[in-house]
Amino acid sequence: MDSGAKHHHQENAMSTMSLEVRPARRSEFDAVLSLSTEAFADEAVLSWVVPDPAARRAHIRESFAGSLRATVEAEELTIAVTSGGEAVAVSLWHDLDADHRAAMSSEPAEAIGSFDPVARRMRAAATATAARHPAGHHLFLSSMATRPEFRGWGAGAAMLRFGIDRAKAIDVPIYLEASTPQNRRLYLRNGFTDHGSPLALPADGPVLQPMWRSPGK
Repeated sequence: MDSGAKHHHQENAMSTMSLEVRPARRSEFDAVLSLSTEAFADEAVLSWVVPDPAARRAHIRESFAGSLRATVEAEELTIAVTSGGEAVAVSLWHDLDADHRAAMSSEPAEAIGSFDPVARRMRAAATATAARHPAGHHLFLSSMATRPEFRGWGAGAAMLRFGIDRAKAIDVPIYLEASTPQNRRLYLRNGFTDHGSPLALPADGPVLQPMWRSPGK
């Protein structure tokens, strides 16, 4: 298939693709872990934290293996699934109040003062973002990613609408940190506004833009 025909085929597929967005089920944990490892492999902050691609995939799988299980059990991890049952995108939505914010702010003792560059970057990112995180009850979209071959098919927008509907149902705002200009444009199109100035991570790290969506929008 030549490039023009392939492009035309992809456009038709995108226009007809049907996606279901729903919380991931406990029985799907292994599939969700594999999906997350693939979808987040080139995410901006993780690429800065672990520059080597092979090491990054191993780091994502290892670090997500523990944290994702609790997120799935709390029904805070959503996936976009094709009509054929294939999960193609994942997003993590945390329902935060003051108690949850306090728990998020606590860091493992071993990460503090570590000479491991990965641990130090993780600590730097956590410290910088925690300082800007708003108080009060809100949904926190901590991360969202799509498998590379399905990007541009509307999975991110579909998951975002799912989270917005949830926020409206419980009448709370949404907070997130956009890690790329492209992501920021998606959020702007869906009623988000910049929440303060951009946040530049140290050592040539990515620039994050805190964003906010009021419940009344």
